[in-house]
Amino acid sequence: LLGKLVKKLKETLVAVQQLDKNMSSLRAWLAHIESELAKPIVYDSCNSEEIQRKLNEQQELQRDIEKHSTGVASVLNLCEVLLHDCDACATDAECDSIQQATRNLDRRWRNICAMSMERRLKIEETWRLWQKFLDDYSRFEDWLKISEKTAAFPSSSGVLYTVAKEELKKFEAFQRQVHESLTQLELINKQYRRLARENRTDSASSLKQMVHEGNQRWDNLQKRVTSILRRLKHFISQREEFETARDSILVWLTEMDLQLTNIEHFSECDVQAKIKQLKAFQQEISLNHNKIEQIIAQGEQLIEKSEPLDAAVIEEELDELQRYCQEVFGRVERYHKKLIRLPLPDDDHDLSDRELELDDSTALSDLHWQDPSADGASSPQPSSNPSLSLPQPLRSERSGRDTPASVDSIPLEWDHDYDLSRDLESAVSRTLPSEDEEGREDKDFYLRGAVGLSGDPSALESQIQQLHKALDDSHFQMQQTENILRSKTPTGPELDSSYRGYMKLLGECSDTIDSVRRLEHKLKEEEENLPGFVNLNSTETQTAGVIDRWELLQAQALSKELRMKQNLQKWQQFNSDLNNIWAWLGETEEELDQLQRLELSTDIQTIELQIKKLKELQKAVDHRKAIILSINLCSSEFTQTDSKESHDLQDRLSQMNGRWDRVCSLLEDWRGLLQDALLQCQDFHEMSHGLLLMLENIDRRKNEIIPVDSHLDPEILQDHHKQLRVRTLAAYLESQLNQLGEDDSFAYFEISTLVY
Repeated sequence: LLGKLVKKLKETLVAVQQLDKNMSSLRAWLAHIESELAKPIVYDSCNSEEIQRKLNEQQELQRDIEKHSTGVASVLNLCEVLLHDCDACATDAECDSIQQATRNLDRRWRNICAMSMERRLKIEETWRLWQKFLDDYSRFEDWLKISEKTAAFPSSSGVLYTVAKEELKKFEAFQRQVHESLTQLELINKQYRRLARENRTDSASSLKQMVHEGNQRWDNLQKRVTSILRRLKHFISQREEFETARDSILVWLTEMDLQLTNIEHFSECDVQAKIKQLKAFQQEISLNHNKIEQIIAQGEQLIEKSEPLDAAVIEEELDELQRYCQEVFGRVERYHKKLIRLPLPDDDHDLSDRELELDDSTALSDLHWQDPSADGASSPQPSSNPSLSLPQPLRSERSGRDTPASVDSIPLEWDHDYDLSRDLESAVSRTLPSEDEEGREDKDFYLRGAVGLSGDPSALESQIQQLHKALDDSHFQMQQTENILRSKTPTGPELDSSYRGYMKLLGECSDTIDSVRRLEHKLKEEEENLPGFVNLNSTETQTAGVIDRWELLQAQALSKELRMKQNLQKWQQFNSDLNNIWAWLGETEEELDQLQRLELSTDIQTIELQIKKLKELQKAVDHRKAIILSINLCSSEFTQTDSKESHDLQDRLSQMNGRWDRVCSLLEDWRGLLQDALLQCQDFHEMSHGLLLMLENIDRRKNEIIPVDSHLDPEILQDHHKQLRVRTLAAYLESQLNQLGEDDSFAYFEISTLVY
């Protein structure tokens, strides 16, 4: 017995010594591996090779850990054996010491395994984050390269005005793209901040350099685009300021021209009143003299700075402005002198403009003319009399209706009774009585001279009269067209009639010009058949001038037509939306009124149907909110005039908004009534109580669930899983048992046996 005891003690001593030796070696290894795992991961570069190298290093550590797993397990088993050996653990202190060593070893071993796994997962996650960052940055850099090329060569200097306007639109859209790309840049910066915060950046700072370069390039691009836009806007604003100032002077000149024509040909005022009005014109001219000089100087500066084509356009506009100024100012001066030269009788006898013109015609008749009817053969050749060229310039002086044809968008603001649609409807049917009467004497004289030469008065006289009538009609119609081109493009309710009148006027203008061409061609044929005949009235020059004027008008007329078509389409769409909303509001108001008059039921199914109807109406209201908003936003464009149609449209819009508010209010009222009916419904309260009980039961069962530690052994987890399956099956069988009656005795017995 003593020998066995000695042997047992020796074995115990050997076991203790082996444990001490193994523990010493494990302590050193544990300290080493823990220090390795605790070191931060340092990446030298940002690429897949660096990630693979770190994964290989981690794999080496993992293999070292797996290699020591057997030694750790043997130490733990040896500790377990010693704990059950009475000789090794003779006292409680020794037992506690072994237990403490076992727990420390087990804890450190588990910690090392977890740290190794986390380290590998962290390296893999770093690679995924790098890939996401690099992909996003690559897309951003591709966009940045394209954008930098776009911004590097802008057409912002040495370009035409139209090209500059297109460039402005292009770079405004481009600037919006640059601002939108800021979101992508912020995402890249956010990703980098996360990488830096979690120590996932590379020591070579390549990621940092990429982010810094991206930020710097975006800032430079944004500054570049802003500079280009500022340069384009400055260039365009200079031209627009010139055009605006020039247009304002042209508006003023047009108003003065038309008022002067009114005073000359239509006014029944006395001479003193006309002189007073002309003095007012002269005062306006002196007040606007400096402004005109500034516009001319501004135009000359633009000519020096602009491209040749733009410079030619500006130069033509300046020449046109100067010609128009000279024409209007000259008319004012000449008419003023004419009125001053007239003798004023003592009585209040009003002299009309027609009397003044007849006086001039009488004065001209005193020149060295011979009556062709007295002696046709002795009539002098027209070219031999130097006074034959006077009547036509005199007519051009008296006619103040011809104005520059290339004036764009000048509103006739002086005539407050001017109705564009009415004027367009009646433009062709009106004539120029002043021109007809003031030129009748000249025409008769020319016809008499022509008859004296030809001896065939009927055909030639008829053709000349027709040509003069066609020329007068074309002058008047083109004047009306020019006035419309200068006026503001109409919008709103008057668009329909304005567009029809405008197209009618253009068609009649075209027909009249065709008539002028045809009559001029016939007249040329007659002239060829009459040797020695000279066209005293210079109809060929007039015809060429009218045709040239019409060709200039056509391009502007087409542009005006396109603008009117666009405005007409907008107006038709606006009117269609307004009519549709108006009809829908009527139907919805009637339906809501009927629903509110119904007696509310406390039946849950009836209430459910009414709630469904409420949701449909609410969906329809939400769908039309955008249309209502669009109508209100666009309405300002169609209610700018002070016409009756605009006032009617404003009233209709006000009524629409009021009805919309009423529909929304009725919908909210009906919602409140349905809520009250639902609260009075007994079925609703029972359903609510049942749902509350079910939620309470679910919450109680949730609280009874004991969370399972995911680090437990697989066998323990499988036991938990089996228990949960059994509980689920038991709950299902219990529900089936509750559904069975007592009559199903056999099934009831079988299920109750399984459950209980």
